Amino acid sequence: MSDVIGATARFPTVIFTTALVVALGFWLLVLLGRAGTRDFDADAPALAKVFKGVPVTVAASVVMMSGWLVSLSGMILLDLGGLTGLGAALARVTLLALSALIGWSTARALVAPLAGMFSSERRLRQRDVTNGSPFDPGGRRARG
Repeated sequence: MSDVIGATARFPTVIFTTALVVALGFWLLVLLGRAGTRDFDADAPALAKVFKGVPVTVAASVVMMSGWLVSLSGMILLDLGGLTGLGAALARVTLLALSALIGWSTARALVAPLAGMFSSERRLRQRDVTNGSPFDPGGRRARG
């Protein structure tokens, strides 16, 4: 168990570990009602288009989680291999690139079936229900 914890705190896994902690904080805010799943769609329209309507937050969370799993597995295998010096450094940089690539590919494959589920949500939210104005995903009303 200490090997796994140690691997999460070393390069390159620590990059994904930090991103997962931030994502966990965001999803906690969503559960508390202080943030919405589509809050970042307007900030990253290219990503929203790539993931075919699935919220950017969902897709990014899948990228981070799958990249973290690949990176963690790779770090444990590298530790078992006993590489040191320049070989270990090159292996870790390669592992970072491989983890990001596999994370992106996994997210595209896993998120694609969800596109249909989120497209109906998007149509419902196109217009504000109260006054018929276009929906602004970044706008917040004062609660009171």
